[in-house]
Amino acid sequence: MSSESKPCILIVDDDEGLAAIIQLMLDRAGYDAHTVFSGQTALEWLTRRKPDAVILDLMMPDMSGFTLLRQWRSSEATRSLPVIVLTARVDVRTRRDSRTAGANAFLTKPVHQNVLIEHVREAIGHAATPQ
Repeated sequence: MSSESKPCILIVDDDEGLAAIIQLMLDRAGYDAHTVFSGQTALEWLTRRKPDAVILDLMMPDMSGFTLLRQWRSSEATRSLPVIVLTARVDVRTRRDSRTAGANAFLTKPVHQNVLIEHVREAIGHAATPQ
């Protein structure tokens, strides 16, 4: 959690316009939101900070969200990091594959602000609860 005691959310999406809108939604809801636009930048960002949750796009030019998610789940440092997949892909297989790879939640674009905020709250709440 950040020093201001606002939950820190990392947004990983190559669509800079959409990422800015999501960041604004989260900031207005009282979160400390940060945005990166590539998988590689997300990996580097996570070496410096640990967010309370991640909102992850699946389709990015440098590395798929599935690759990132599997890598995070295989690392002790990021294994329990709550990850909400937010994607334009709406098919059942993508939803299933996201869960199999370790996503805590699966949302499709466009997403309503209230739905996104509720999923973020739920993800952070589950992360704070001992398993």
